[in-house]
This record gives sequence, structure tokens and C-alpha cells, in this order.
Amino acid sequence: MSPHDHGMPPAADTAITPDASIWAGLSDSQRRIVLELLRRGRMSRAGLMERVGISAGSVTRLSTPLLDAGVLQAITEQVRATGRPQSHLTVDANLEHLIGVALSGDRLIAVLTDLRLTVLTTTRREVTDHRPDAVVALLAQAVEDLRSQAHDGHGTPVPVTGLGLTLGGSSRDGRVVDEAIFLGWHGVPLAAAVQARTGVSTLVGNDLVAMSEQELWFGAGREHERFCLVTVGAGIGYGLVVNGEVISSPDSELGLMGLVPVPDGARPPVSSPAMSCLTDAALERAWAERLAAAGRSRDPNRQAGARRIVELAEAGDAEAVAVCTSFARRLGRFIGITAAFTLPQQVVVAGERAGIAALFEEQVMVGIAAVRRASAQPLDIVVREHDRTQWARGAAVLALRSRIAGTL
Repeated sequence: MSPHDHGMPPAADTAITPDASIWAGLSDSQRRIVLELLRRGRMSRAGLMERVGISAGSVTRLSTPLLDAGVLQAITEQVRATGRPQSHLTVDANLEHLIGVALSGDRLIAVLTDLRLTVLTTTRREVTDHRPDAVVALLAQAVEDLRSQAHDGHGTPVPVTGLGLTLGGSSRDGRVVDEAIFLGWHGVPLAAAVQARTGVSTLVGNDLVAMSEQELWFGAGREHERFCLVTVGAGIGYGLVVNGEVISSPDSELGLMGLVPVPDGARPPVSSPAMSCLTDAALERAWAERLAAAGRSRDPNRQAGARRIVELAEAGDAEAVAVCTSFARRLGRFIGITAAFTLPQQVVVAGERAGIAALFEEQVMVGIAAVRRASAQPLDIVVREHDRTQWARGAAVLALRSRIAGTL
């Protein structure tokens, strides 16, 4: 679909010029201080020295102008062990607000957050028209709803200074959607269109990269320097963090892991691309095949989508349990294969069907064991409860990173 057919601006787009804000003038060390405080809430000056790698004098020199500008706040607490007061630094989370938007083929979820990415309010819209101008109009309505609620605890209005929008597609420059197959988009200058309608500086990105960033900031990244994110559901995705950085490139947004062959439990095993065996469509196909084998394919009481199949398994339905355990073992094999290449300290499982990994944890481990040496360290696996609001929060993370970098 060409953007020109629907009144969208031409694809040639100008870069965003940062507004005159405190972020534009920060030094690299000051940005690192702010980012550490945002990730960890509050820290002592000694803690900042260790995390940022600067001296006590540098902490004072760099933080003083931020305190004077109201970006940072000093909090004094009594330490029970000594009875002495201890001063901590924190970021004023209500200095600005951000909006994160997760866009899929059928819905749009938007959240308003503070600078610590605390979700303050949420709004949802059903997407029934995939034309770019129609989606932008819908998004503008959602933004208006959120902006009307952008105020601090005392009712004082707080400016909305950045908007992050993520989708299952690719954008090399954060401005133009190069490709979003599920929307039928190619070369759509989405950021410029959203910014023109809302007046909020906008950044566009890949949803999986954004979720990886969120895990880095507020999840697995707080304890681990190297971890991976596996998502299963409508599609299959893979994100990787190494040395505290999300590994991102144009190729990382193409869903290449979906083509990795994953063996089943047959002897000899038969391998299928992950995209063909670890998605909602695959789960529903396995369910239909099982019903057909039992001569129940026409039973209207047994027709079910992926979500219902998992619910039936939770209730103990034997056929649903069989289908979901097979899915869990295959997911385990996929995790084991990817871990052999990336050697993660932790694997985070998320997405619409992540619940299968929690419900059939032992079967996931059986799958891992099938492709992993017994002498290898056990994989540390964490399952995230599916919540599309968190995907919108991930979009806000991208906006926050760019905001503090002074580029949004």
C-alpha cells in the first residue's frame, strides 16, 4: 500500500530536531546517571560511583546542576543500623510524561507513563481499517484521551514530550515503516504523520526490540548482562541482550528465528520451522488434527481457538493437555537450540501463549533436555504473564531512551 494513496506525507522525511530541554545539554556521564536512577529508582552517591564508574567529586559536580534544574531530587533517609541519615538521589518522575503505543493488526493499545515508565493510564482502540491515514486518526484520538489525564498527583498539568510507537515490522530510521506485513504497509512515513496530528515528537520501532529494551531496563537486565527473550503466540520472536545492550540491526526486525527448524518428538524426528509449529495457528492446527483423528472434528462444542485450547488444558481436558504438552516440549527444544548459540544467563518467555510454558514447565524442560547436554548448566527460565499493556510500555521505553539522549 502506498502512503501517497491516502494523503500521507511523502516518504522523504526530515530528522526530528530536539526541543530546547535539559536533556539536550547533558553530558554523557550525566545521561548515565539519569538512566541508572530511572532503572533503579533511587541510589546513594556511593552506588552511583560504582555503577557509573566515576569519583565522589564527579558525582557531586555532575548531579548538582540536575538538582538545581529539578531533574533530580535528594531524599534523606534514616539508616536503622547506624541511626545516621543517608542521602539518596532520584529522578523527578513527573517532570515529563511519555506515551507508548503498541499497534497490531486488530488493535491499538496506548499508555501514559511517567519518566520511570510507571503506567498511569491506558486506552484501547479496535483497528478495523489498515489504511495509514485511518490508523493515524485512531491513534490521535487515543493520544488526546491520554493527554487529558497528563497531570501530577496535585492536578498540575504535566507536558507529554515523547511518543514511542511499536509494531511487528521494521524501521531503519525510527521514522518510516519500511515494512509491516500484517498491515500491508511498505515505506509509510508514520512518525511524521503521527507527529503532525498530535504535536508530540514520535519515534517508530519494532515491538520485539522494544520489549527487549523493557526487559533490559526493568526485568532480566537488572540482574543479568546477557539474556534472551522468546515470544510465542500470534508469531514467534527472539530478542538478545549482550553486555547490557540490546543486539539490534535491520535483520533483527525480520523475524529470522521463525525459520529455525525445530524437531518434534518422533523417531526419527521431523523438523518444522518455528513459525510453523510454535504459533497460535500451529496450536489450532494440532487441535483440529487431534479432533479429526478422534472423529470429533464436526463437534461444535470442541471448536476452539488457541486461547480456549489453553483454558481447556488448565481445566484438565485430556485432548487439550496432549496438544499443549506437545507444544511445550517443542518450545523447550527451540529454547535449547537458541541457548546453544547465545549462552544466555536467563531466558525470558513472553507472548500470548507464554502461559503454556508456565502450565507445562516440566515438558519445556523435557524439550530442552532433548537438545542439550546433561552436563550443561540448567537454563534459568522466567515466564512473563501476557499483558499487551506491557508491549505499549516497551514502546514508551524507546521514547524515553531517545528523549534522554536528546534526540527526541
